[in-house]
Amino acid sequence: MKKKVLLMITFSFSVLSLAQVGIKKDNPHLSSDLELGSNNKTLLLNRVPNTAAVANPVNGMMIYDQSEECVKAYQNGKWSKCLGKGLIGKKALASPISLLCTSATVSPNPVSGQAFKGTLTIPYTGGNGSSYEAQSIQTNGLTATLPVGNFVVGNGSLQYSITGIPDRTGNITFNANIAGNTCSVVSK
Repeated sequence: MKKKVLLMITFSFSVLSLAQVGIKKDNPHLSSDLELGSNNKTLLLNRVPNTAAVANPVNGMMIYDQSEECVKAYQNGKWSKCLGKGLIGKKALASPISLLCTSATVSPNPVSGQAFKGTLTIPYTGGNGSSYEAQSIQTNGLTATLPVGNFVVGNGSLQYSITGIPDRTGNITFNANIAGNTCSVVSK
């Protein structure tokens, strides 16, 4: 009988205990599993030769890729490009990229029900030579496609190819999201 009571008490305490772990942190945040609390130490990620060295990756993993000298995350079933890589050839990157949405254009103007082939051009400033992924925007029967590429250093523009059969004439909105910027471009 004593063993059963002791077992029940032990089980009750284990159910009520919290699962958060704090390193140099007395009361870790309730939404975290692990919280670091040092004000003069850092988290050191696993350093691997390259992403291929990680067997069976799962979404949410982070590593330091030694071949590219940067941090990468595994998300949506693939390894990300370098995260926060702040140096190119020992020179700091240019200011953040900014899309000039008010200067963006759609040319020519789509006409409802007619096969369309045109371009969406979005100028930008602050290009730093970094790469961007391919993008496809679908709206009102049209598809605007941006191939993989690199921002030029300084000012430049992104060029989307538009194809399809628009379901209306004028005021078709293309919502682009690239380099942390969102841009809504309306054809007229």
